[in-house]
Amino acid sequence: MPLTFPSHLAPVLPLKLWRPHWFDGVALCTGAVAPDVAYLVSGTRFELGGRVHTLGGVLWWCLPVALAYAWLVRRVVAGVAVHLPGGRLFGWPGYAALGGVRHPWQVTVCSALIGAVSHVGLDRVTHSTRWPHALGVDPAVATLAGMDWWFLSNLVSSLVCGAVVCALAVRAARRGQVFLGVPPPAPPARPVVFRAVTLSVVALGAPVLPVLPAATVSAPLGVRLLHLVALGMILGGWAAGRAAASPPVTPPTGRLDEKQRQPG
Repeated sequence: MPLTFPSHLAPVLPLKLWRPHWFDGVALCTGAVAPDVAYLVSGTRFELGGRVHTLGGVLWWCLPVALAYAWLVRRVVAGVAVHLPGGRLFGWPGYAALGGVRHPWQVTVCSALIGAVSHVGLDRVTHSTRWPHALGVDPAVATLAGMDWWFLSNLVSSLVCGAVVCALAVRAARRGQVFLGVPPPAPPARPVVFRAVTLSVVALGAPVLPVLPAATVSAPLGVRLLHLVALGMILGGWAAGRAAASPPVTPPTGRLDEKQRQPG
């Protein structure tokens, strides 16, 4: 499969840029990654298998997951966006305004469903055996530079779709399409606090990933790593916001003590 993030956003981002008022961009993106969230419980008794990567799974799994993630993204996006590197190139500070954007519920639901269907469809295309058969090769035995067909298909689709997402993000930033209208002021950045907390969370969580169930399988490991980094950035943004809200501490001058010691 292509990388959950950012590669699976490639089919849905053009929709938002094409008709921004027709779609909820946040729900499109969370819907596009929702099927792979099930990999978090791979190897456990709660494992869902391939059932979530079906049209039925789009309704009972992807839709509620996408809506929950969309709610979370809007709550934390401001604190994270102002700290991301490459802010001028990708226009990250403009994404802070998305926390205050709301769409009619039917727009959000339909956007989440479209995102999830795009994920299932892209996986079906990249996993199809029609491509190697059209080239006259057997996908079961075809290799290139030591890589089998399925690994090569996933690698190529991830790189191509990831490049498309990056190009669209840069294009949207240059054309002022990140946020339509005058964005509200972004929260103040505290990059030292943000990076310290984010890196600490990732450093503490990384040793845990190899001991989790199905840790040797690339899909669960990759999805868990993405969630660990996201958790670190969320906590980093929260800590940076707390630091910005804290009033400055004024060092004592000792003047009050002198006055109290003066005879009455």
